[in-house]
Amino acid sequence: MRAITRKTLRDLRRQWAQAVAVGVTVLLGVMLFIASAGAFRNLDDSYQRTYERLRFADLIATGGDADKVAAAARDAGAVGVTVRTQVDPPMLIEGTKLIGRVVGLPISGQPAVDAVALDHGTYLGADDPDGVLVESHAADTYDLAPGDALQVYAGSGWQTVKVRGIVRSAEYLWPARNRQDVLGDPHAFAVVFADEDLVRRLNGGVPNQVLLRLPAGTDQGAVAAALRTAGATDVTNQADQASNATLHEDLNGFSELSVAFPLLFLTAAAVAAYVLLARKVLAERSVIGTLMAAGARRSRLVRHYLQQGLLIGLFGGVCGAVLGTALTGPLTRGYTGALGIPDTVTRSAHGDLIAIGVAFAALIGLVGAAVPAVTAARTIPAEAMRNETASRPPGRWSHLVAAARWLPVTARMALRDVSRNLRRTLATMLGVVLALILVLTSIGMLTSLSDAISRQYGQIERQDATVSVAAGAGDRLSSVPGVSAAEPIRVGRVTAVLRDRSYATTLTGFRTDTQMHRFVTVDGKTISLPDNGFLAGRGLADSLHVKVGQVVTLTTATASTRLHLVGLLDEPVGTAIYTSDSEAARLLPDSAVSTYLVRFGSGVDRDAMRRTMTALPGVVAYADAVAVTASLDQFLGLFWAFVGTMVVLGAVLAAVIMYVTLAVNIVERTNELATLRAAGVPMRRVAGTIATENLAATTLGLPIGVAAGLLAARAFLGSFSSDLFTFRLTFGWWVVPAAVVAVLAAATLSQWPAVRAVRRLDIARVVRERSR
Repeated sequence: MRAITRKTLRDLRRQWAQAVAVGVTVLLGVMLFIASAGAFRNLDDSYQRTYERLRFADLIATGGDADKVAAAARDAGAVGVTVRTQVDPPMLIEGTKLIGRVVGLPISGQPAVDAVALDHGTYLGADDPDGVLVESHAADTYDLAPGDALQVYAGSGWQTVKVRGIVRSAEYLWPARNRQDVLGDPHAFAVVFADEDLVRRLNGGVPNQVLLRLPAGTDQGAVAAALRTAGATDVTNQADQASNATLHEDLNGFSELSVAFPLLFLTAAAVAAYVLLARKVLAERSVIGTLMAAGARRSRLVRHYLQQGLLIGLFGGVCGAVLGTALTGPLTRGYTGALGIPDTVTRSAHGDLIAIGVAFAALIGLVGAAVPAVTAARTIPAEAMRNETASRPPGRWSHLVAAARWLPVTARMALRDVSRNLRRTLATMLGVVLALILVLTSIGMLTSLSDAISRQYGQIERQDATVSVAAGAGDRLSSVPGVSAAEPIRVGRVTAVLRDRSYATTLTGFRTDTQMHRFVTVDGKTISLPDNGFLAGRGLADSLHVKVGQVVTLTTATASTRLHLVGLLDEPVGTAIYTSDSEAARLLPDSAVSTYLVRFGSGVDRDAMRRTMTALPGVVAYADAVAVTASLDQFLGLFWAFVGTMVVLGAVLAAVIMYVTLAVNIVERTNELATLRAAGVPMRRVAGTIATENLAATTLGLPIGVAAGLLAARAFLGSFSSDLFTFRLTFGWWVVPAAVVAVLAAATLSQWPAVRAVRRLDIARVVRERSR
């Protein structure tokens, strides 16, 4: 082993605790990067494998003459076309009434587009025309198995069908009714697949959807335009399909977090490595000067200190790569298992990610060591061998502190030292800033999501349940004990069109004096529903490039009209359209089922109310508004776990940076502290001086860290916003004070190793070396 390598290893052993702390910071960053980025790739590959195996549609055309639209699809080059019928009738499953969905399948075999994967039972057969296949999420919710029965409302009454099998569908990997109803009561939506002829009877004998797959490289925009020309009222591409869009919304946000948060750890590691080695160079000035006076080349000194940074970085990088690779598989399986993804790709070792992680870790070590290494090479031997540093005249801050006679001497010394060594102070401040960015970003995302849920399902949507009833049965709802109000609404699908842009969403018609929905504009004003015109979620502005006051065409299956956009609403979930009940009546087709929003009195047992409501004659569906939170928790399960981990690791990061900074301060100031101890200054005062200086530097970094943390949290939330979800940064009153107290506590606890180091100083040796 070469002498320079032996010295490098010996130096690292002498400061093993600080070196390990820096290495652990690198380890955490690399581990998080490889585990999360690898899991992201696995999840995306899992989705794509399922989509390919089940021939997931590239485009879905709704409305118009299905045969003409299908012909247009074939003329446009589609390699697979399926014509089918889809309806959303009331259902009765295991005593629960809901609005479900029945999708047509050919009884002869799997369709060319959007096939289903059979988990249990058998496929549809001509020997059982009333048999159905139940989508797996609904089967899990209601504990259905082949041989069980359920009922579908056919307008004239309930029709009993038998479950032949349990299936998974690429369209319903996440059971979303549409893009505006991706989160809801899991007992309020179920998908079943039935013989196409049976579904057409439910829909009046007319197919209403055309699904197609296109060759790679096809201009989907041109094909969609051809389908609309052929009569389709709405064309949805794969990226905008409700289930796929919802899953990728979660996945894309996770992808951004998987890079940004590890980068914070690696940046912190670079700072810690710089602090460690810079102060090591300063502490070893006399040794460096002696070596250079003896003829040591500057390049060898540079390599020596770069080697220390490189070894620390490689230690953290290799260990982080091993742990990150080990975590990739379990993280992937946990997510796909929770969502019921049929295909799980669990490739743990992603060679490029491992190479990037280890290379970046090595680079972090080199970057952190670069400045100290160059500083060592520029050392003037004569000055260094005297072990003295050039003194600067006291500045304005020093004069100001010296004039504060009311402060103890140790406090004045500590406050003076804050400006005496700006690099030391700035390094401490930067550590505080990075720790606060991580902690405030993580907590801010948690509190903002909680606030969004509270606003959407407590302040904006003010109903406790949504009840669908047969015509004439709505009057019974108000008389149910525990019901304080019941209000009819009209709900249906609508497509908003402006020039060459369109957006399919949900249209809800309320009374203009409704008490069930609060309309809050993007500027925070509460407005009433207009008699003429419509209100829409703010996402419509991005989708259509529309401004308030412009006229937009609203098209449904039976009608079309042009209305003014009266206002854009600040609603966290979805991008819906709202009109008065009279406008909705003109647009939406007549239905044998009416929908009511119901509000309960205080203290009502919600489970008992569900049983009471669904037992009423004429009630065909019931959805609990509160149950949406369970669905949301499942959707954001990976997000909650990741951010929760970041909160914990943020505290660890703060403690590590504080520890490295303070511990190395002791190394840098060995002579000064030993002189104080030799002069008889009590240990308590020496420790107080160190603590005061470091807490002062920490305090200086707090305002910058809080501001940077707020900006980072806002940027992260913005990356999650789309037409599906719109978040605003919201902190509880306690968050910032708690984060500040946590960082100060970490800084305070980090004093303990530093004080121990002072107690263990060999005062005689230090003074003897100083006198040479």
